[in-house]
Parts: sequence; C-alpha cells; structure tokens
Amino acid sequence: MSEHALDKKTYKQRSEELKEALLDAQFELQNQRGGPVLILISGNDFAGKAELIYTFYGWLDTRRLNTRAFNLPEGIEKRMPRLWRYWRTLPPAGELGFYLGSWYHQPLMRFSRGQMSEARFVAAMEEIVRFETLLSREGVSIVKLWLHLTGADASKRPNSETFKQTVAMREWGDFSATDYEQVRDAAQRMEHLTSTDSAPWIHVQSSDANYRDIRVAEIILATLQQRLSADNKDSQAPQSDWPGATRQVLQELDYSASLDKDDYKQQLDVWQARLRELVRHPRFNRHSLLLVFEGSDAAGKGGTIRRITECLDPRHLRVHGTAAPSAEEATQPYLLRFWKRIPAPGNVVIFDRSHYGRVLVERVEGFCPPQRWQQAYQEINDFEQQLQQSGTVVLKFWLAITEDEQLERFKAREKSSVKRYKLTDEDWRNREKWPAYEQAVNDMVAHTNTAHAPWFIISSQDKRHARVESLKIVCEQLEQRLERSKSS
Repeated sequence: MSEHALDKKTYKQRSEELKEALLDAQFELQNQRGGPVLILISGNDFAGKAELIYTFYGWLDTRRLNTRAFNLPEGIEKRMPRLWRYWRTLPPAGELGFYLGSWYHQPLMRFSRGQMSEARFVAAMEEIVRFETLLSREGVSIVKLWLHLTGADASKRPNSETFKQTVAMREWGDFSATDYEQVRDAAQRMEHLTSTDSAPWIHVQSSDANYRDIRVAEIILATLQQRLSADNKDSQAPQSDWPGATRQVLQELDYSASLDKDDYKQQLDVWQARLRELVRHPRFNRHSLLLVFEGSDAAGKGGTIRRITECLDPRHLRVHGTAAPSAEEATQPYLLRFWKRIPAPGNVVIFDRSHYGRVLVERVEGFCPPQRWQQAYQEINDFEQQLQQSGTVVLKFWLAITEDEQLERFKAREKSSVKRYKLTDEDWRNREKWPAYEQAVNDMVAHTNTAHAPWFIISSQDKRHARVESLKIVCEQLEQRLERSKSS
C-alpha cells in the first residue's frame, strides 16, 4: 500500500476517530465564537474538490458550514474592487467556510494562460497577502489546500462510467497535460509569493480519495485545535519606534474663515447645482463617490452632510452613520462592515464617521491594542486604494473646531429642545481627552493622507464656511476625476 493511499479498514477506523474530534472542535468553536475558519480548496479539476466537501458535509454539523463557490466575476462584480465579493461573503464567527474558486483563482488562471503579465500577477499576489494578513490579525484562520495529482494521474480524465459518479470542479476548462503543466508552473509561483507563516499552502496528494479525505480532516482538526487553544490576541508587540506625526495640522489651521448669510446662500446654490450636474454626467456612471466625514463632537458634520445630500437623487445615495460595532460586528474583521457599504458605480455613499474609528476612538479609548491601530493605517490605505483603482472617488473631511467653541456648542445644545438628544455624558467625558484626540488626528492625517484618498482639514468654527467649502472641494475633485477619465 502506498504511503499516499489507505485501505478501507484503515480509512473507516481513522474516519470515525476524526468525525468525533471534528464535531467536538466545531461545537467548541461555535461556543467560543472563535474563528471563522476558511478552507480554500484548489488544485487539479479531477482531484476531488467537490467530493472532499461532500465528505465534510457528511461528517460535520451542516448548520455551521458555508460553501463559497466563485466563477469569474460577472455583472456588477466586474466594476467593483476585486476583493469586494470575498469580503462580503466571509462566514460568521464560529463557522467553517469552504472556498472553491477563491481569490486566487482569477489571477492564477489568467497568469497560467498568458493573459496577465508577471508584474501584474506579483501585484495581485501581494494584494492577497495583505488581505490574508489582515484577516489573520482579526482572528480568522485560513487553510490553503492544493489537491495534487502527480505523474500520469494529473492528465487523466475519469472514464465515462467514473465520470458519471464524479462532480468535477471545472475551474480550468478543457484540461490537458499541457494545460496542467502551465497551471502547475503558475501555482508554484503563486505558492512562493503567498505562503506565509499564518497561511501557508499545503499540498495534499489526491490520487487516493481515502487518503485525501483523511489528510485534509487532520489538517482542519489541527487548525481548529490551534484556534481553540490560542488566546486570539495578536502577540506582536507595538512598535516602540512608531513614527508619530511631526506636523500638527489642527494647531496650524486658520479658524477665522467665515461667510455672511448672503454670501453663504449664493455660494451654496452655486455649488449644489454644480454637484447635481456632475453626478448626472454620463461619465459618472463609470465612477462612484465615497465621502468620509470625521470631526470633533459638535463640529457640524450632520449639517454639512445635509447640504450635500439635499441636492442629490436619493435613489443613488446612501448615508451611513457609524456607531460602535454591534455584538456580531465586534466578532468580525473591522473593515467588513465598511466593505459592505461601499458605493456601486453611479452612486454616492457618505460615511458619517467611518473606518477611521480604529485609529481614533478605539485608539484613544483603549478599545484596540496599540499594535492593531498602528497596523491599521496601512490596512486602511490599502482599502481606499482598492476603491480608487475600481473607479471610486474617495474624499475625506475633518471638520475642526476649537475646544472653546465646542464648549459653547455643548451649552447651546443643553438649552435646545430639539438638540438635547445629541448631547451625552460621553461627549462631556471626551473633552477630558482633547489632547489625545488631537494627537490621534494628526497621526491619522500623517499616515493616511494619500493621492488616491486625500484628507481635507476644514475649519468649522463658522458652519456656513465649512458647508460651502466641503461642497466646493467635492465638486472640484469630482470634476477633475471625470475630466481625467475622458481619455481613459
């Protein structure tokens, strides 16, 4: 008997042992709300990918299993960031997800067929590594399996009788020995670029179905046990030499800008009409617009957002207010809820507070360990760059007021019958941490002010000025993007 084959007796004995251990581990994973555990299954079309999944659906509690199968992107998927559809389908905490046609499939197929350059393939693999690293830091376990056939087995198709009993996952189309050689070479390059300590590629010899199923079961069990025994915290220490901001953008800001009522009304009408015209332009259908509004409490974000939304078609507009994550969201990667809210082509989305909570309130209030908010800057930049590359115009606004002005606005809210609900004990408490928030904002701007997603720091001492200035910037930036896209 080959070392990569099992007889029926051995298979039956070992499978019964593994079933029990896997069910126990699956139950405990759900009980602890750990995970999720993602199992990526790739390899030869006739290596038994579907049959492998059927095995686990027979062994495990199917209520806690998710199968994600992806073909090449179609329809709206072609116009969204490449990783969008994978973010949106991440299974809940405590569950197992089997991925067929994962985020590797499209670039690997195109590269093996000569439809993608080496440079673009390397860039795609680097993007995937950053994606998997983020997931791993957020408590997601990733098992990457390559079901391997060697020698003559690699180019064999099942005979007609066997084929009737086989569900071949036809990822590669018409399969030949030559095709397999190209895929194998591309897969080796992929493995070299994307095997990491937290998510290595594991080859499983699959000529014998019994051996394949048992080997994969052992791998999954080991992953579950490791997940359950871990404390689920990132053990990496914070960077002692982490580069804080050298420029103090809030302290340098001129807070004296203002508009009188007549100028305000005139300019508001002009820029609202201009924005309405821009989003109705045919070229905007090839783009989308994401506006991020952050600022001190009582800085006037809501009023500024309303002056933007009131001139737009509500059918193509969404405003998302970002509060503390729900119990379910707290068990998921922190960027997931924002990936689910990004705009489709031809649409506008506004974040009233946003994904920057990780490097602002979570940092200052100690809800996030230092190593995670330090790592989050690059993760946020990567997120926004993917949006920009798919045609989304990303503009970010910090509405700034002085500490004294905030106090005056808080007192005015206390006296207002319609604004008292906006003021909470937490708002008063946050004033005690004003210097810490100022430093967090300065660091945020220093590390995430990029060409593809710039920050605009606007004085909101005078709300009329902040509203008009924000509208003006949105119009000018969007007009520039539409003009550049004319020749693309």
